[in-house]
Amino acid sequence: LKRSPRRRTLGLRIDANGLTVNAPARAPQHWVESVLREKAGWVLTKLRELEQQQGPQIRWQDGEVLPFLGGHIWLDVAVGPVRAPAMLSGEWLQVRLADPLDEAALQAKVMKWYRAQAQACFVERVEIYAARLGVPLPPLRLSNARSCWGRCNARGEISLNWRLVKAPLQTIDYVVAHELAHLKHLNHSPAFWQLVGQLFPAHLQVRAALKTQGWSYHAF
Repeated sequence: LKRSPRRRTLGLRIDANGLTVNAPARAPQHWVESVLREKAGWVLTKLRELEQQQGPQIRWQDGEVLPFLGGHIWLDVAVGPVRAPAMLSGEWLQVRLADPLDEAALQAKVMKWYRAQAQACFVERVEIYAARLGVPLPPLRLSNARSCWGRCNARGEISLNWRLVKAPLQTIDYVVAHELAHLKHLNHSPAFWQLVGQLFPAHLQVRAALKTQGWSYHAF
Protein backbone atom coordinates (compact mmCIF):
# COMPACT_ATOMS: atom_id res chain seq x y z
CA LEU A 1 0.00 0.00 0.00
CA LYS A 2 1.48 3.33 -1.11
CA ARG A 3 -0.11 6.64 -0.17
CA SER A 4 0.52 9.94 -1.93
CA PRO A 5 -0.91 13.43 -1.34
CA ARG A 6 -0.99 13.92 -5.12
CA ARG A 7 -3.35 11.03 -5.81
CA ARG A 8 -7.08 11.56 -6.03
CA THR A 9 -8.13 8.02 -6.98
CA LEU A 10 -7.22 4.47 -6.02
CA GLY A 11 -4.90 2.64 -8.41
CA LEU A 12 -4.17 -1.09 -8.54
CA ARG A 13 -1.06 -2.49 -10.24
CA ILE A 14 -0.04 -6.13 -10.54
CA ASP A 15 3.49 -7.06 -11.57
CA ALA A 16 6.29 -9.41 -10.55
CA ASN A 17 6.16 -7.93 -7.02
CA GLY A 18 2.48 -8.81 -6.62
CA LEU A 19 -0.29 -6.29 -5.95
CA THR A 20 0.52 -2.61 -5.37
CA VAL A 21 -2.27 -0.30 -4.19
CA ASN A 22 -1.70 3.42 -4.77
CA ALA A 23 -4.09 5.46 -2.65
CA PRO A 24 -4.67 9.12 -1.74
CA ALA A 25 -2.84 10.09 1.45
CA ARG A 26 -6.03 10.62 3.47
CA ALA A 27 -8.12 7.80 2.02
CA PRO A 28 -9.79 5.89 4.89
CA GLN A 29 -8.43 2.39 5.35
CA HIS A 30 -11.92 0.90 5.33
CA TRP A 31 -12.59 2.47 1.91
CA VAL A 32 -9.37 1.02 0.50
CA GLU A 33 -10.31 -2.41 1.84
CA SER A 34 -13.84 -2.16 0.44
CA VAL A 35 -12.50 -1.38 -3.03
CA LEU A 36 -10.14 -4.34 -2.78
CA ARG A 37 -13.04 -6.62 -1.85
CA GLU A 38 -14.97 -5.36 -4.88
CA LYS A 39 -11.97 -5.99 -7.15
CA ALA A 40 -10.95 -9.29 -5.49
CA GLY A 41 -11.99 -11.42 -8.48
CA TRP A 42 -9.95 -9.32 -10.90
CA VAL A 43 -6.93 -9.22 -8.58
CA LEU A 44 -6.87 -13.00 -8.08
CA THR A 45 -7.31 -13.65 -11.79
CA LYS A 46 -4.42 -11.36 -12.70
CA LEU A 47 -2.19 -12.86 -10.01
CA ARG A 48 -2.89 -16.36 -11.35
CA GLU A 49 -2.15 -15.21 -14.89
CA LEU A 50 1.15 -13.70 -13.74
CA GLU A 51 2.06 -16.91 -11.93
CA GLN A 52 1.40 -18.94 -15.08
CA GLN A 53 3.46 -16.53 -17.21
CA GLN A 54 6.45 -16.77 -14.90
CA GLY A 55 6.70 -20.49 -15.57
CA PRO A 56 8.96 -22.85 -13.65
CA GLN A 57 11.52 -21.41 -11.27
CA ILE A 58 15.23 -21.74 -11.91
CA ARG A 59 16.82 -24.76 -10.24
CA TRP A 60 20.24 -23.74 -8.98
CA GLN A 61 22.10 -26.92 -9.87
CA ASP A 62 24.46 -28.46 -12.39
CA GLY A 63 23.00 -28.73 -15.90
CA GLU A 64 20.31 -26.05 -15.49
CA VAL A 65 19.52 -23.99 -18.60
CA LEU A 66 19.77 -20.20 -18.33
CA PRO A 67 18.85 -17.44 -20.81
CA PHE A 68 21.60 -15.22 -22.18
CA LEU A 69 21.53 -12.70 -25.06
CA GLY A 70 18.46 -14.29 -26.61
CA GLY A 71 19.89 -17.80 -26.46
CA HIS A 72 20.70 -20.33 -23.76
CA ILE A 73 23.68 -21.42 -21.73
CA TRP A 74 24.07 -24.36 -19.35
CA LEU A 75 25.41 -24.45 -15.81
CA ASP A 76 28.56 -26.50 -15.24
CA VAL A 77 28.93 -26.77 -11.46
CA ALA A 78 31.84 -28.57 -9.84
CA VAL A 79 34.19 -28.47 -6.88
CA GLY A 80 36.83 -25.79 -7.19
CA PRO A 81 38.40 -22.65 -5.69
CA VAL A 82 35.83 -20.59 -3.80
CA ARG A 83 37.18 -17.30 -5.18
CA ALA A 84 37.23 -18.46 -8.81
CA PRO A 85 34.71 -16.32 -10.77
CA ALA A 86 32.09 -17.91 -13.00
CA MET A 87 33.40 -18.23 -16.57
CA LEU A 88 31.64 -18.88 -19.86
CA SER A 89 33.26 -21.59 -21.98
CA GLY A 90 31.31 -22.11 -25.19
CA GLU A 91 27.73 -22.71 -24.08
CA TRP A 92 28.67 -23.74 -20.54
CA LEU A 93 28.88 -21.35 -17.61
CA GLN A 94 31.53 -22.90 -15.38
CA VAL A 95 31.01 -22.26 -11.68
CA ARG A 96 33.38 -23.67 -9.10
CA LEU A 97 32.35 -23.99 -5.45
CA ALA A 98 33.57 -25.62 -2.27
CA ASP A 99 30.17 -27.34 -2.16
CA PRO A 100 28.46 -27.75 -5.57
CA LEU A 101 25.15 -28.36 -3.76
CA ASP A 102 25.24 -24.93 -2.07
CA GLU A 103 22.41 -23.26 -4.03
CA ALA A 104 22.83 -19.86 -2.38
CA ALA A 105 26.55 -19.70 -3.23
CA LEU A 106 25.85 -20.89 -6.78
CA GLN A 107 23.15 -18.28 -7.33
CA ALA A 108 25.37 -15.52 -5.92
CA LYS A 109 28.20 -16.36 -8.33
CA VAL A 110 25.87 -16.63 -11.31
CA MET A 111 24.18 -13.32 -10.51
CA LYS A 112 27.55 -11.61 -10.17
CA TRP A 113 28.53 -12.97 -13.58
CA TYR A 114 25.28 -11.75 -15.17
CA ARG A 115 25.71 -8.27 -13.80
CA ALA A 116 29.29 -8.10 -15.07
CA GLN A 117 28.16 -9.21 -18.54
CA ALA A 118 25.32 -6.71 -18.47
CA GLN A 119 27.65 -3.84 -17.55
CA ALA A 120 30.09 -4.64 -20.37
CA CYS A 121 27.35 -5.17 -22.95
CA PHE A 122 25.37 -2.06 -22.01
CA VAL A 123 28.43 0.20 -22.04
CA GLU A 124 29.22 -0.98 -25.56
CA ARG A 125 25.66 -0.46 -26.83
CA VAL A 126 25.30 2.95 -25.14
CA GLU A 127 28.56 4.08 -26.74
CA ILE A 128 27.24 3.10 -30.18
CA TYR A 129 23.89 4.86 -29.84
CA ALA A 130 25.29 7.91 -28.08
CA ALA A 131 27.60 8.37 -31.08
CA ARG A 132 24.61 8.06 -33.44
CA LEU A 133 22.73 10.64 -31.42
CA GLY A 134 25.77 12.92 -31.24
CA VAL A 135 25.83 13.22 -27.46
CA PRO A 136 28.58 12.54 -24.88
CA LEU A 137 28.53 9.16 -23.19
CA PRO A 138 26.06 9.53 -20.29
CA PRO A 139 26.59 8.07 -16.81
CA LEU A 140 25.31 4.48 -16.77
CA ARG A 141 24.29 2.25 -13.90
CA LEU A 142 22.59 -1.12 -13.56
CA SER A 143 19.06 -1.31 -12.24
CA ASN A 144 17.37 -4.15 -10.35
CA ALA A 145 13.84 -2.85 -11.00
CA ARG A 146 11.02 -5.38 -11.28
CA SER A 147 8.77 -3.38 -13.59
CA CYS A 148 11.03 -1.02 -15.56
CA TRP A 149 13.64 -1.86 -18.20
CA GLY A 150 15.35 1.51 -18.32
CA ARG A 151 15.23 5.07 -17.05
CA CYS A 152 16.73 8.45 -17.90
CA ASN A 153 16.53 11.16 -15.26
CA ALA A 154 16.66 14.93 -15.56
CA ARG A 155 20.42 14.86 -14.85
CA GLY A 156 21.00 12.80 -17.99
CA GLU A 157 21.86 9.61 -16.08
CA ILE A 158 20.85 6.33 -17.67
CA SER A 159 19.90 3.18 -15.75
CA LEU A 160 19.29 -0.16 -17.46
CA ASN A 161 17.86 -3.30 -15.92
CA TRP A 162 20.61 -5.94 -15.74
CA ARG A 163 18.06 -8.64 -16.69
CA LEU A 164 18.03 -7.24 -20.23
CA VAL A 165 21.28 -9.14 -20.84
CA LYS A 166 19.09 -12.26 -21.08
CA ALA A 167 17.28 -10.74 -24.08
CA PRO A 168 18.33 -10.63 -27.75
CA LEU A 169 20.75 -7.85 -28.64
CA GLN A 170 18.08 -6.01 -30.65
CA THR A 171 15.93 -5.78 -27.51
CA ILE A 172 18.84 -4.28 -25.59
CA ASP A 173 19.43 -1.84 -28.44
CA TYR A 174 15.80 -0.74 -28.43
CA VAL A 175 15.86 0.04 -24.70
CA VAL A 176 19.20 1.83 -25.06
CA ALA A 177 17.89 3.92 -27.98
CA HIS A 178 14.70 4.66 -26.03
CA GLU A 179 16.53 5.92 -22.96
CA LEU A 180 19.12 7.91 -24.91
CA ALA A 181 16.33 9.62 -26.86
CA HIS A 182 15.18 10.97 -23.50
CA LEU A 183 18.39 13.01 -23.40
CA LYS A 184 16.76 15.14 -26.11
CA HIS A 185 13.11 14.74 -25.10
CA LEU A 186 12.40 13.93 -21.45
CA ASN A 187 8.86 12.84 -22.33
CA HIS A 188 6.99 10.50 -24.68
CA SER A 189 5.92 13.13 -27.20
CA PRO A 190 5.64 12.52 -30.96
CA ALA A 191 9.06 14.16 -31.34
CA PHE A 192 10.49 11.64 -28.87
CA TRP A 193 9.09 8.64 -30.74
CA GLN A 194 10.28 10.08 -34.03
CA LEU A 195 13.80 10.25 -32.63
CA VAL A 196 13.56 6.68 -31.30
CA GLY A 197 12.54 5.59 -34.80
CA GLN A 198 15.54 7.33 -36.30
CA LEU A 199 17.90 5.67 -33.84
CA PHE A 200 16.25 2.25 -33.99
CA PRO A 201 13.82 1.80 -36.92
CA ALA A 202 12.45 -1.56 -35.70
CA HIS A 203 11.38 -0.10 -32.36
CA LEU A 204 7.66 -0.87 -32.74
CA GLN A 205 8.16 -4.59 -33.34
CA VAL A 206 10.83 -5.01 -30.69
CA ARG A 207 8.85 -3.00 -28.15
CA ALA A 208 5.82 -5.24 -28.73
CA ALA A 209 7.95 -8.36 -28.33
CA LEU A 210 9.42 -7.06 -25.07
CA LYS A 211 5.93 -6.46 -23.70
CA THR A 212 4.89 -10.07 -24.40
CA GLN A 213 8.16 -11.83 -23.56
CA GLY A 214 9.68 -9.58 -20.90
CA TRP A 215 8.08 -11.51 -18.04
CA SER A 216 10.34 -14.49 -18.80
CA TYR A 217 13.47 -12.48 -17.93
CA HIS A 218 12.27 -12.12 -14.34
CA ALA A 219 12.64 -15.79 -13.37
CA PHE A 220 15.72 -14.63 -11.46
